[in-house]
Amino acid sequence: MNELNLEISKCIINRAKSCIPRSNGNRKKKIVPWWTPECSIAIKQRNKAFKTLKKIICFQDLINYKRKQAEVRKIIRNAKRDYWRKYCETLGKNTALDRVWNTIKKMSGNSKESFFPIIKDNENIIIDNKNKAEVLAKVFAKVHSTENLDNKEKLGHETIKQRNIDLIHNDEEYDDFINMKFSLFELNRVLRNSSKSTPGNDQITYNMLNKLSDVSKEIILKLYNNVWEEGILPDKWKEAIIIPICKPGKDPNSAESYRPTALTSCLGKIMEKMVNNRLIYFLESKEKIETYQFGFRKGRSTIDPALCLEHEIRRAQINKESVMAIFLDVENAYDMLWKEGLLIKLKQIGIRGKIYRWIKKLLTERNIRVKIGGEISSGYQVGNGTPQGSIISPMLFIIMINDIFSSINKSFGVSLFADDGIIWKRGKNTEFINRKIQEALNKVEAWALEWGFRFSTSKSKFVVFTNRKVNTNVDLKLYGNIIERKEQIKYLGIWFDKILTWKIHIDKIV
Repeated sequence: MNELNLEISKCIINRAKSCIPRSNGNRKKKIVPWWTPECSIAIKQRNKAFKTLKKIICFQDLINYKRKQAEVRKIIRNAKRDYWRKYCETLGKNTALDRVWNTIKKMSGNSKESFFPIIKDNENIIIDNKNKAEVLAKVFAKVHSTENLDNKEKLGHETIKQRNIDLIHNDEEYDDFINMKFSLFELNRVLRNSSKSTPGNDQITYNMLNKLSDVSKEIILKLYNNVWEEGILPDKWKEAIIIPICKPGKDPNSAESYRPTALTSCLGKIMEKMVNNRLIYFLESKEKIETYQFGFRKGRSTIDPALCLEHEIRRAQINKESVMAIFLDVENAYDMLWKEGLLIKLKQIGIRGKIYRWIKKLLTERNIRVKIGGEISSGYQVGNGTPQGSIISPMLFIIMINDIFSSINKSFGVSLFADDGIIWKRGKNTEFINRKIQEALNKVEAWALEWGFRFSTSKSKFVVFTNRKVNTNVDLKLYGNIIERKEQIKYLGIWFDKILTWKIHIDKIV
């Protein structure tokens, strides 16, 4: 499969080179209206300090570079402020709004720094991009490591595997719709609905694939059907190039402050989309997904679970009752998803045959490589979790978490939006519903231990929604730790206060 994929990729790239004009890669810098000669001088001095630091790393040179960097930020900030003040003085009641927005866009044209920040690795200061990429790749790979599991979680995994030993070794073939060969109609439908996307390491874009003739598409379709029949995926489809993005408000010099953005092969993602379409059809037509799951499903949105909770609180207010709701936060929900457990879940809901083997291969032996500037790190294998940047990952996650509330009886209210879960109960006696919610929470905790999920005790919260005075001694525990009680909480972008006035939500958005 690797050879066939490589041959097809080469043909597409060679054809693209002969037909598509290419630039020299040197982009002309945008001229921003606030730029001053002082800005240019400060930038040159900072770059000179950085070159000195790069030659021989010493503490004094680092201090000097940091000082020059701070001066650049100050001079640029002052230049922007002065220009904006002068511009605002020219505005009047007849000024067109689009002109104002155009000016704002021009002002932001060259505001981003062209180099990646210095990374601190323990006591070491990492200057060059190659070593920065290596450090970040190790950090990203460690997030998925099985070493993150404690003994109880490992024991839970073994219990599940022993319980499903016959299912694991059942490799029966199934000739239903989802295991049929792919058609040109399916391929064209996916290509039409594929938007612009940054390509993976093979540099093939969706636009290139869309422009291919039907004859060329038939060749690609043959590759997909060969992969489907043999259950072997090209290695390039399982490799992700990671672009690190600093999280808002985090220290850019810390490797832990970055989140990975994955670039994968568009050729591989097209097949993922076709498989994902079949998987969604199977899950929805067979009603395999629980009704309380609202995430990543057609015709459903974040407003649905919010309305379910709001409706229950309103009913409680009418009946002079209280609603106790626990908002669960799953730690590293996608990063630490247990792959073997997911494969068991797939078989439990009837996913067998070619589609099962394809998903199994997609999940195994995946590699990540971090790219900074023109430098790329070594490859690091990912132990757990759904594939970064994968089209099918959301649906696989939904399958894995689908039965999280299966042990809770119908007297409770529950809802899920992907990994955002709530359990609530309504009643007049607060102590009684407190005890019942704790019992339900214990069951969910036991489920999580077996299936490789872990709830965050610091981020999970509970609220007692009521107009009445409530016993302040009510509490809930997770893993033996007391969960924080809140008077208001943000759920899927909406602020709920305990008496449902919406005042806090309005204040937050106005």
